[in-house]
Amino acid sequence: MQITSKNTKVTVESITTARSDESTAKKTCSAVLTAVMPQDAIPTDQRMLNHLRGTYEPQGAALEGNTVKGNVTYTVQRTEDSKEILVKLTGHLAFMGLFHDLAMLRVFDKSEAEIAKIAGEAPPAAEAKPAEPTPAVSPVAQPAPAAAVSAPANTAPAAAPVTPPANVTVAAPAVTVPHLCTAAETPIFACSTGKKRVSVCTGRSDGNEQLAYRIAPLEGAVEMEYPSAGTGAASAFQRGSQLGQDGTAVNFLSFDRGNYRYVVYAGDGENGRKGVLVEKGGKRIADLRCQSDAMSRFDPALLQKMGLSLDSRGLPLQ
Repeated sequence: MQITSKNTKVTVESITTARSDESTAKKTCSAVLTAVMPQDAIPTDQRMLNHLRGTYEPQGAALEGNTVKGNVTYTVQRTEDSKEILVKLTGHLAFMGLFHDLAMLRVFDKSEAEIAKIAGEAPPAAEAKPAEPTPAVSPVAQPAPAAAVSAPANTAPAAAPVTPPANVTVAAPAVTVPHLCTAAETPIFACSTGKKRVSVCTGRSDGNEQLAYRIAPLEGAVEMEYPSAGTGAASAFQRGSQLGQDGTAVNFLSFDRGNYRYVVYAGDGENGRKGVLVEKGGKRIADLRCQSDAMSRFDPALLQKMGLSLDSRGLPLQ
């Protein structure tokens, strides 16, 4: 939001006085709130544009090119001592919602270097960082400058190696997809979305079953890990399953962070549709589909045994 607002021009135009109350000296005005955003903040995906317009235009916020417009109303009235002017604005929430979603999508699924470029800052230096002391912390302690450069032998295991460690296996065949799990964990979901690598890992800590969701650039450190270390799977995640459009089952894990909901889904079979869906306030804002190097072993029976409750909200795929 801060990155986008720095080079966005916001103006209030076409101001008119709708009402004037002589007894209280309160005036009610209407105006057009306009924000001209950077062109790269506008999604190129027509489906996403249609989704945003279909969501916010009925609420009064329109997207025209790289300009967001919305009608607002505000009242103006002096305090009794006449030293201050009170202004109450209404009709702006849809405008703010559209601006927020565009700003978030502008940096969503981008690497730190790409975000720094958008912000006009120097790209982050690829300095080595000391490994964290606890195994539950992100396994990527040292972002590698290139995929072919591996971490030194005395550091934490690399999170997104080109070739996964040979000793990372599950009950089924060995995992051959690069993942973000530690040697003490088992990957049950891993894939590349093109710019990011996503993994869901299982493990145990203090006798508790645990799940961990991690996402990282293909050649960088983990940038998001959920939940915090020591949190049990049952209190952090929910589970679900539903039929896809082709009639096959789609299993998913979900969790909430503030106003956002993340859903990791996987259709039956190695060729089933897989990805990560993100919702804000109950409205879908992103669907990161796995493009290559994908695997999933979501076992509904195992997730139920972990104590995960059912997510009644379902999976809103298109």
